[in-house]
Amino acid sequence: MLSKIRAAATIAVLALAARPASLLAQGNAHFVIAAGATLPTGTFGDNHDIGYHGIVGVEMLQPSSQLGFRVEGMYNEFNQKSGSDKAHASGVIGNAVFELAPAGRTTANTIYAIGGIGYYSTKDPTFFDNSSQTNVGWNIGGGFRFPLTGFSAYVEARYHSVNGTDFHFVPITFGLVF
Repeated sequence: MLSKIRAAATIAVLALAARPASLLAQGNAHFVIAAGATLPTGTFGDNHDIGYHGIVGVEMLQPSSQLGFRVEGMYNEFNQKSGSDKAHASGVIGNAVFELAPAGRTTANTIYAIGGIGYYSTKDPTFFDNSSQTNVGWNIGGGFRFPLTGFSAYVEARYHSVNGTDFHFVPITFGLVF
């Protein structure tokens, strides 16, 4: 578990280091950290219990536009319903964020849609092949962002589907944007 936390922290540091200087100077790039419960769905949900997830990332927003972008690293873990093994899904995901109402990001509550594609690594010891796989996947969902003093918070749900696997899940996330 400690190695997974280190990996997530490394992704966050690399993402922060990769932010363009112009976005930093304008204050349009923000660090994101989030966590929550993950609901397995479909046949994957038949064999696994509710799990948990953690997210670190960078969000780039333009104050004059409803469209923004978020790059994030995500880690999910699920217990088997009939066993002690755990399934894992992690990935690097690029998302478009579209505000449904053009209210100011720092002064008002905002409802938004989010979706994108990512590169996922999955491992499920439920099946005969215990090896991990890497596949492209996609996600779509929505959220609600609200301002706090000096930063903002959000609540979000997204459906994730990893191509070529039974991994289909819905993370319900509480996050902070700095």
